[in-house]
Amino acid sequence: MQNVASFNALFKPKSVAVVGASSDPKKPGHTALKNMLAMGYKGKVYPINLREESVLGLPCYKSVLDIPGPVEMCVFLVSAGLTMNVAKELVERKKQHNDVLGAVCMSAGFGEIGTSEGKALEKELVQTLRSAVIRSIGPTCLGVIDTDSGFNTNFDIPTYPKGGISILTQSGAFGVSFLSWAGVDGFAGLNKFVSIGNMADVNMTELLTYWKDDDSTRVIGIYMEGLSNPAEFFEVARDVATVKPIVVLKSGRSEVAATAALSHTGAVAGADAIYEGAFRQAGIIRAKSVPEFYDTMRMFAKQPVPQGNRICVLTHMGGPGTVCIDEISTQSILKMTAFSPGTVSALKEILSPAANIGHPDGYVDLTAAHYENLHYQVLKLLFADKNIDMVLQILAPSAFLDKKLLGQEIARAYHEQQGDKKPLLNVVTFGQMAMELRLELENSSLPTTEYPDIVAKVAGNMAKQAAYRKVAANRARERKEVMKTAIPGKAKSAEMVARVLKQDRISLLEPEAYEVCQQYHIKVPPFGIVEGLEDGLRAAKKIGYPVVLKVISSEILHKTDIGGVILDVISDGVFVQSYLQLVDNVHKVAPHIERPQILVQKMMPETTELILGAIRDKVFGPAVMVGLGGIYVEAMKLVGFRLSPMGVSEAEELVHETLPAALIRGTRGKAGMHVESIANALVSLCRLLDDHPRIEQVDLNPTLAYKDGCMAVDARIIISK
Repeated sequence: MQNVASFNALFKPKSVAVVGASSDPKKPGHTALKNMLAMGYKGKVYPINLREESVLGLPCYKSVLDIPGPVEMCVFLVSAGLTMNVAKELVERKKQHNDVLGAVCMSAGFGEIGTSEGKALEKELVQTLRSAVIRSIGPTCLGVIDTDSGFNTNFDIPTYPKGGISILTQSGAFGVSFLSWAGVDGFAGLNKFVSIGNMADVNMTELLTYWKDDDSTRVIGIYMEGLSNPAEFFEVARDVATVKPIVVLKSGRSEVAATAALSHTGAVAGADAIYEGAFRQAGIIRAKSVPEFYDTMRMFAKQPVPQGNRICVLTHMGGPGTVCIDEISTQSILKMTAFSPGTVSALKEILSPAANIGHPDGYVDLTAAHYENLHYQVLKLLFADKNIDMVLQILAPSAFLDKKLLGQEIARAYHEQQGDKKPLLNVVTFGQMAMELRLELENSSLPTTEYPDIVAKVAGNMAKQAAYRKVAANRARERKEVMKTAIPGKAKSAEMVARVLKQDRISLLEPEAYEVCQQYHIKVPPFGIVEGLEDGLRAAKKIGYPVVLKVISSEILHKTDIGGVILDVISDGVFVQSYLQLVDNVHKVAPHIERPQILVQKMMPETTELILGAIRDKVFGPAVMVGLGGIYVEAMKLVGFRLSPMGVSEAEELVHETLPAALIRGTRGKAGMHVESIANALVSLCRLLDDHPRIEQVDLNPTLAYKDGCMAVDARIIISK
């Protein structure tokens, strides 16, 4: 846990030393200091410059050691080569005065340049500061802004509207560009901004923890490129998201384990796919575009989280209303509500006969026969309807309406709600021509956007937050219970993995993998291992036709490619032919295997094929996967991931969000799936990776999904040496 006093000093210091302050308007040391003063920072400011007497009217000092008063914070605006001198002076000052708590190093030329010298300098800088319990942001960053305290180290942003949005960015350029764009209309009120740079000391996880209890932060926005410790970040995020929305715009990809080519799971486990699953699991809202990122944060900053997902769309324009509904239909989390009978009757009394009420469900089109007070009356009825959780209103600044009065009537209806308020998200089409109405609504804490499709995406994001809050506590308990559950076969599985390692193999043979599956309560078909034709016939009769024949060999990973699998063996006669053919196929690619071992396995009835998998990713750690399986898994990549551990309800959610609903229900002659059994198998895979650190990847492909359970009919387990 971070030191709270140190983190307070990063945003609300009582005093700050600016090392590298300058009178030259072209230097960052000048604009950064000028912006701090422009933001209204009221603390003591001490410019540090060897050659100047004063900067911007403030007396200069030669060194931080010369400052007479207490210094809580230091801003580095000097070259990388000079930073160590400053750091050592801060440590000495801390010994003398016990005052310095934090630092922001905006200097560049450290680990980001990729040289051993840069990395070593970065490490030395952080270690020196940490030795005196001085926490630092950066290096190579664009600093910190806190609009409450007025503390601002950024040399590009002089002032900014206050609000409830706190932004954390791994790209200083993106962060500053975003603030410059978002601040044009004044609708995005900022609370805190951190360009975190190289994250050599203070990291994103710590800032999330700090902002959780920061009363002035209502929503957290993150521009993310990657994480050094995803498991820790997502564990903290799960907790923070129960209190405050976290909205992420994620870019970039990273590699997965080097053994990816050995399994289907590894082949489809791109880092972005795992990030997507981890975001959902932790209740983090992932925006897919900059406008969605911007508007989602603004809506959360000014509006309450809804109680549920039931939507009403109110408009006086058919076209934009239809665009909005089209987008809502793609958001599986949203539901167009059915109005209560009382609401329908009351609306009919006050609306034009031409108005559309409830076609489709949850839709109201006032038509052009609308006026300012009518919006008040209609909204009052909608807010009172217990079947509605959120209202999306689409407006145009009609020439015959008083825009200011219209905004006032809408705001009056919203603020007169009794009890917990229902969110009201407004679309005002389009652009600058609508600014008068937008300003009236925004000033009444009613956020607006220009686009009806974006508002539907935002509504979906708000519904996701509502859904997560309802299940988060139960899922946390489930995860703890799952990891405490005893696995009787754990010791046997450990012995098998140890034996395989001793034999210098990288994977378990298929029957060995089946045994591990059984020990972890994952069902597999009846099977036997044979080394001759007569043994094979006896095994087939015992198992019962039809059966499948498969070669068993550590040298042949992809059996199908060499004809090492023969299906639909229905009788003794077919068995003899199939057995001889299989042995011949093996001899063609591996002639030294004179007497191959053959797996005789029950041929299971045809049904939907899934892939269940697990991977120990080198960045994320253990993760599990479900998707459409068989031979098309890598081509279609219809898969979803979650980090381990997880409980059954999380696993069921993963199944439902990944697989087509029609397949789960049953379609085109195929029975529906037993989702709970699939979920239990995924939870078992979590335990398998947790119990056995040497297991790198697991493929259960295909896993057959039946209406009363599921069964892995092929299994591959890859281990690390």
